[in-house]
Formats: sequence, structure tokens, C-alpha cells
Amino acid sequence: MKNWLLTWNADRWAWDDDLGGYKELIADIEQVGRAYSKWTCGVNKSIEKGDRIFMIKLGSAPKGIIASGYAATSVFEGTHWDEDRKRAGKKARRIFVEFDKIKDYDVDKIISFDELLNISDTFHWSTQSSGITIPEEISQKIEEIWAGI
Repeated sequence: MKNWLLTWNADRWAWDDDLGGYKELIADIEQVGRAYSKWTCGVNKSIEKGDRIFMIKLGSAPKGIIASGYAATSVFEGTHWDEDRKRAGKKARRIFVEFDKIKDYDVDKIISFDELLNISDTFHWSTQSSGITIPEEISQKIEEIWAGI
């Protein structure tokens, strides 16, 4: 099993809408223990079903790890999330994520960007591309902190 970092830049893309947004998924997790959502994985073709997923919120503060789960599928080609690109017929590499924990960053503790830099100041946390491999030693530290939140 590999570990991956998916990104969400809240300044560029909505995921806080009422239908299918992260707050609805939080409610799903509270009710049934998991929630599913499609997510783009950049140019990555290597994510496999069962791989560990962490989601980082970028853009405006607070920034940091806000969600975790497992890849429910391997990478597939799907519709693009950007309406202009969707209309142009562009495709995107995507996966379904089975989220096991999502934090409401407005009220809950998350793993902050500063904490991530303390874990590793050489890992590229502010990547613009989703689907980045997280080295095992870094993911172990994330798991330890995440378990306590």
C-alpha cells in the first residue's frame, strides 16, 4: 500500500457546497462510518484501490491535512471538474476516495501547515498537483498525529 497526498485549493475550487461538499461527507461519516467522493489525482496513474489517502487544504488559511481515507478505486479517466474544461471535452484522472475522517477546518483541529513543515521541511506540501506520493516515514508521522485529532 502506498500513501498519497490529494490537494484542495479552497480559493480555486468549491468543496464546501451543500450537496456533495465536505460538510455533507462529515455527516455521512458520523452516520455510517465512511463517505465516498470522486477526486482528481493530477497526472498520476499509479494510485491503486486500497492505497492510503490524505487530503491537504491549500489556499487561504487555515491550511493543512483535513481528511483521510483510502482509494476505493484505481485511477480512471473521468469528467473534468472545471466547467470550462468539461464543456471543451477535457478529461481528468480521478479516483473514488472512501473517506474515514474529514475535519471541519473552521471549528476542528487539523494538522496545520506549520506542523507539516515540522514533520518534513523538504516535502513539497504546497504542490499544485494532486496525487503526490508521500514517503513512508512522513506518512507514519502524519498517521500518529492524525490519530490523536
